[in-house]
Amino acid sequence: MGFYTGRSGKLFLTPILTAAPNPSEAQSVLKIRDWSLETTLELLETTTIDTAVKRYTPGMVSSTGSATVMYYRSEPGDVGIQFEQLLNRVMKTSDGGVTESDRVGIVLRAGAQPGAGVDVKDDIAFNAYITSAGITVGTGELTSVSLQFTIDGPFLELVDS
Repeated sequence: MGFYTGRSGKLFLTPILTAAPNPSEAQSVLKIRDWSLETTLELLETTTIDTAVKRYTPGMVSSTGSATVMYYRSEPGDVGIQFEQLLNRVMKTSDGGVTESDRVGIVLRAGAQPGAGVDVKDDIAFNAYITSAGITVGTGELTSVSLQFTIDGPFLELVDS
């Protein structure tokens, strides 16, 4: 039985996904502090006037998430996604605004274990829009960028699938 810590987690930024991916280190965000994901099911009430107990049927599912990445300058030889590649999806310097081309593929990795030539990985993969980005600067603290995203469509891979 394996346990994971936050140190084994990763976030990968990929092109739009059509199937479960196997992301490379070049697609990982280099300096990430944390990520989280929340999925919510809306229940539709089906209770009729002649019953005393409420009844429901499943409705739509929606998912949102967040991540905190570190604001930094890359070092020579760093291979991976820099924080500005995430910011560029929502913070625009032109009048064009955010478009469908700003949708990204995201893979959240809870952890990975080296296997017998194959990595056993716990990934959650989906397409999303980055809906919010904020930069936090504090005396005595590392500067960080907090991101919020909304999942667009179904999940493409889930943990242990």
